[in-house]
Amino acid sequence: MKKVEYPSNIAIIRLSSLGDIVHTVPAFYKLRKKFPGAWISWIVEPLGAKLLENFSGIDEIIVLDLKNGSLKERLVNLRRFLGKYRRTFDLVVDFQGLIKSAVLACLLRGVTLGFHKQNLREPLSRLFYKKHAGLFDESRHVIYKNLHLLSDLNVGNGRLEYPVKQVELGVVLESFLKEHNLIAGKFVALNVGGGWESKTLSTEQYIDLVNRLKGQYRLAVIWGNQKEKLIARSVSEATGVPVAPFLSFKELIAFIRSASLLITADTLALHVADMVNTPTVGYFGPTLPARNGSLLEESVAVWNELPCSNCYKKKCDKADCLKTINLDKITLSVGKINEKHA
Repeated sequence: MKKVEYPSNIAIIRLSSLGDIVHTVPAFYKLRKKFPGAWISWIVEPLGAKLLENFSGIDEIIVLDLKNGSLKERLVNLRRFLGKYRRTFDLVVDFQGLIKSAVLACLLRGVTLGFHKQNLREPLSRLFYKKHAGLFDESRHVIYKNLHLLSDLNVGNGRLEYPVKQVELGVVLESFLKEHNLIAGKFVALNVGGGWESKTLSTEQYIDLVNRLKGQYRLAVIWGNQKEKLIARSVSEATGVPVAPFLSFKELIAFIRSASLLITADTLALHVADMVNTPTVGYFGPTLPARNGSLLEESVAVWNELPCSNCYKKKCDKADCLKTINLDKITLSVGKINEKHA
């Protein structure tokens, strides 16, 4: 791939999901620092746009909804989008790697940059890129895959950086912490969310885990949607551990930053914890810790390696990888991390 000339208008395409958006932020920030005078836009779905509002350096967050509504409504959205932005960008970087995102990049009529054909989730996407990155080792973390996409732009390596805006707990969360005697930096947060059904523990496992921990640590349960809220309430009713109120993205960042440690599946909360340097004990089912887990030295990944591991299925009838997860190992890992912070 030939080097791209200095671009003045750059579009990033990373429409979803929330965790993947966080994994793309370090690559964005490398672009921002390499091309300080460039106008950088990020094309994203509505929910992801709310998450991106918490990062500085993005000149324009362009909301494009190609999922919701009728086909006619989605086509109207696309036509309006192209009418406004076609030929605006001289470089379009597709971090999504799907046919949908690749076609979108192509329609914008700039120089399109995508992953190597063997690194694409949908290999036909390669037909819509003018330039491709070299082959990347998929056993490495996805953050480095995103950085690798920019390798011929000479954005540099170095430490990972997240340009997070200043966030505060706010009145509601401050009151919640005070009510339950949760001191910043001295409590453990348990996230019962996971995005995919195949990533989360059962309610009974969460109750068992909390009962193992509650005599030793101050605990709080967090959640992300209504189904998870019901699980969190069941855990609270069985154990007496408090459930946090619904958290906006801004509040989620502040709350996780306030915790001494987070116990979580491979989901947004884990990646936010990395971003704010809160260690995690992550439990993994269908996804690989080496590719999707925490990059913090203190963090621990608990994982059962089975013949069906690395399936990346959102649903699984068996879910043996999580049914047999070692709760003792999670408990011991929490203890070891907290000892370092005592």
